[in-house]
Amino acid sequence: MLDNAWLIPLIPAVSFFVILFFGRRLPKKGAEVGILALGVAFVLSLLAAVEWTGEHVPRHPVHRHLTWFEMGGIDFGAGIHVDGLTVMMLVVVTFISLMVHVYSTGYMHGDRRYTYFFAALSLFTAAMLLLVVSDNTLQ
Repeated sequence: MLDNAWLIPLIPAVSFFVILFFGRRLPKKGAEVGILALGVAFVLSLLAAVEWTGEHVPRHPVHRHLTWFEMGGIDFGAGIHVDGLTVMMLVVVTFISLMVHVYSTGYMHGDRRYTYFFAALSLFTAAMLLLVVSDNTLQ
């Protein structure tokens, strides 16, 4: 799971697009998609935490880098870095975001921008999780 930690921010990002384009047609106006996506992301982050803490020997951080392009000897790319702090922050961020999504269903009930709110909340969560697993802000 640690090698596939990039999937955790991808799930709320996909839910953003699903809610944005199909949210008004769904029975609960997109809230169920956001909650389901964060539930899956939370379970995946728990699996990553169990994998990280289940080792008896100290683990080395997982580092993956993808080069987008190279110009003048400068490498522009994106990467993920997964270590103990990353794994614990994934659990914290996904859990709190899941609780915010659940609470917001009642708090925002009846608001005319209900669907947009859940789309924006999913996008914010995806951005926050991307910051957690990001190797570096500027590659």
